[in-house]
Amino acid sequence: MTVPTQSRQLSKTGPRTYAWPPQPPHELEVLSVTSALKSLAKPFLIGWAAKMSAECAVEDHELIGQMLQKKTGKKAALDYIKQARFRDSEGKADRGTIVHAAIEAYVEGKPVNLDAVQLALEEKAVPEGLWKATYGMIDGVLEFLFDFEPEVLWSEATVYSRKHGYAGTADLIARVRIGESTLPAIIDIKTGKAVYNDTAMQLTAYARADFVGLDDGTEKPLMPKKSEKIRHGLVIRPTASGRYERANFDLTDPVFNKFLACLELADVEDVLRQARRA
Repeated sequence: MTVPTQSRQLSKTGPRTYAWPPQPPHELEVLSVTSALKSLAKPFLIGWAAKMSAECAVEDHELIGQMLQKKTGKKAALDYIKQARFRDSEGKADRGTIVHAAIEAYVEGKPVNLDAVQLALEEKAVPEGLWKATYGMIDGVLEFLFDFEPEVLWSEATVYSRKHGYAGTADLIARVRIGESTLPAIIDIKTGKAVYNDTAMQLTAYARADFVGLDDGTEKPLMPKKSEKIRHGLVIRPTASGRYERANFDLTDPVFNKFLACLELADVEDVLRQARRA
């Protein structure tokens, strides 16, 4: 996904927030949905981070050895190894951004320009080892769009909840075929290794937002008719082979309550920091 124009992130590891309206004075600044969900424990990430650091230490041992020969080399070497997981994530995130551009082309009725894709891969310095998979994922996204022909209402829609104090950017809000019916849904494109169940909280939060916030400060409803409620989420995971995996989620009250618990927990650090006396 492209970086939302209404969002801000002060550091690589810090939370993302959204300000509304986009131009000051802002009525509110709220936490992003994805940042709130980071408060959910994910122990598998510990092993993954350790693996990335270990691979870096082995594969880049010559470079690390050169660092250690310098006066302040130990700190530089340690920082280089610790940052390995972020370097891997950045390349894959940039690949995901390029895959999402295929959606934008579809929404605008334009063909995907493969020369433009290669140029984007080069400009974002995506490792060449990921290029073939990127083209395959673009084919997978397009196959889903051709198979289901969603009626796209919003693309890259930034949604806000005044009531609960959060915001986020949904890939697609559309009417799409689910079972034998065509129903309103939040559609999210995931380019990771799998579709995880906690994605249900992300999609439910988007579906329960109060409005879509446009860059010009205009507020719009998520659905044209108030009677249309978004109760379904659809996750599409395109694969390197040019196909896609599809996962359906029911966006229920219990799921939303779990998201609100994560949102509450995400505030703990700031509350405790403010509680400590100088």
